[in-house]
Amino acid sequence: MIQDWFNAGVRAFVRSALWVYYKDIQVHGREHLKKDKPLMVLANHQNGLIDPLVIGTYSGLYPYYLARADVFNHALIHRILRYLRMMPIYRLRDGRDFAQKNEEIYQRCAQIIRKNDPLLLFPEGGHGRKRKVRPLKNGFIHILSKTLAQDPEIDVWIQPMGVNYTNLTEFPDQVRLYIAPAIRVKDYWQEGEDQTLLKQAVFDSICRCTVHIEDLSHHDRLVSQVMASGLDITRAPEVNEYLQQLPLDVSVIEVDTPVTQKIPWILRLMWWPIWWLWPKIFPANSTEPEMRSTFRLTWSVLAALFSYVLIVVLGTLTGSSYQAISLALGLHALLTLWWIKKKAD
Repeated sequence: MIQDWFNAGVRAFVRSALWVYYKDIQVHGREHLKKDKPLMVLANHQNGLIDPLVIGTYSGLYPYYLARADVFNHALIHRILRYLRMMPIYRLRDGRDFAQKNEEIYQRCAQIIRKNDPLLLFPEGGHGRKRKVRPLKNGFIHILSKTLAQDPEIDVWIQPMGVNYTNLTEFPDQVRLYIAPAIRVKDYWQEGEDQTLLKQAVFDSICRCTVHIEDLSHHDRLVSQVMASGLDITRAPEVNEYLQQLPLDVSVIEVDTPVTQKIPWILRLMWWPIWWLWPKIFPANSTEPEMRSTFRLTWSVLAALFSYVLIVVLGTLTGSSYQAISLALGLHALLTLWWIKKKAD
């Protein structure tokens, strides 16, 4: 009971933080959710820890997660992440016994699915900011195999999803989550086979709800063409249809690369801990582009807490009234939200 309350509080906090951090978050396809079935959620992976946070707080599901094992190295962090329904998945770099450790995780995942708790996986096996769904790994097939071995009669479904960003390295950005119709595993499962049909069905479904550029040699040119056309690049189905009709030899209209909105001086003053310390703590090129939003969101939350505490402390020390301190906090928050949510010029 306490763990459920704690998790609910954390999810509410994370959802609020994401709502403030992003200019806009849109979700399509909630009517496709199979909440009443044993469910495995499979999605593309472009944006570090932001992807699972968006899916976990905006999809309407409350899933268990698999995350790379190195984030569990610290004992305290390991305990907290476990408490938040996260489990480690091991790779060769994590030691020679990685396969044995993963077998234990796969068994645990099978038990979770059998209890009708949703399990979220990123079957590409890693993150990448290019707008392409990479070939799917076999991890989710191993988990399904374990699940069916434990309970041959279980009716497992796969819920494909796609997370799309306007420009995931910039701030503020926009997010659009597509939830595809669920896939019934038994409709594709072939006992003793490599499950090629199931993997292809999942791959095709994720591609339909994610902007998918198959040939990366044309990636930047095609992204520029979409931007020049005026299409919202987070609208994956429309963008994919546009790209399919686009001749490869079409000339590209030159467009400026999207950049961060110009920040007014008053906001720089209000949020000086972020603007001054951010480049010192996270110098340019010191982090993977796919992890930049994760670090920026974390740092923004900490800096916001610091700024609000500082306002309260300074107000108290200067003898300001409770009403004046509350007004200062309110104006601080409203100006920040106005700038983040306003339409780009």
